Amino acid sequence: MQTNSLIAELAESCVQAFSKSSGIGCEFCSQKGEVIASDGFCCSICNICSEVGISKDDCVRLHAFTAKASEREDGKYMYECPLGLSCITSAVLSDSIPGARLTLGPFLMEDRQDFADYDLAQLMKLEPKAVESVRAKLGSVPVVEPQAVNAFSQLLVYSAAFLSSSGKSGDYLSDLESGSIKAWETENRIDPSETVAKVTGYLEENFSKDISLLDIARFAGMTTSYLCRLFKKEMNTTVNAYLTRVRIDKSKELLETEESIADIAKKCGFSDQSYFTKVFRQTEGMTPLKYRKNCQNS
Repeated sequence: MQTNSLIAELAESCVQAFSKSSGIGCEFCSQKGEVIASDGFCCSICNICSEVGISKDDCVRLHAFTAKASEREDGKYMYECPLGLSCITSAVLSDSIPGARLTLGPFLMEDRQDFADYDLAQLMKLEPKAVESVRAKLGSVPVVEPQAVNAFSQLLVYSAAFLSSSGKSGDYLSDLESGSIKAWETENRIDPSETVAKVTGYLEENFSKDISLLDIARFAGMTTSYLCRLFKKEMNTTVNAYLTRVRIDKSKELLETEESIADIAKKCGFSDQSYFTKVFRQTEGMTPLKYRKNCQNS
């Protein structure tokens, strides 16, 4: 059997298992957006964006970009489609299907009514008629708890790893535990736990600043690639995810005060209020304003 035929057959099993177990649509695509295997309500059959004049080509280009982005983000990349629905992509490293990816979604991490009222009506400023047209189709989009999303995203990485290893020699994840890295640690007297403690301390002190992964790596005295691998191994999360968690936890403290949400976003290292709101909703399942109201009513 040819390699690409083998991958296609395995991908069919993967996407079906993922969709049936998670309740979220899943598909396996080439770089150009050709659907090789799919199951459930997935991006290739979603036409909700068309209700507000968003081109399908815009979606295809975005999904293609995320495969590369996932390679830089420890194997998975969570993002929002042009309409604001959530998706997760993991790159599949295949010589026979360059740029291949597994994509989970679209899905929501908030109530459909909240999404329509806030994202569509307030953020996108859609006309009431357009909001109603989209709302009528949101019943096909599953609502998923943030904790479940984190678990599904990790499983997506493992599925992509499995498909990758089926089409090439070697282990997709082997470099995380390779002997060369261990030898480098020994030679340079790197203590993983001390290094991670140093980095987490730096993040907790500088979360309000516009710091990049390169800034953090320079502080730790190592490359960004090595830092990411070491941090993920020791903490079971990525550097960026940890920094986001610190920022969100601090913002939750401030949301219990009377300080404006725009000022809280700035103090917690977010570029603007809109981005802060999106990240907060992704992690907490509600908007900052709703969180504040819940605190006031408790």
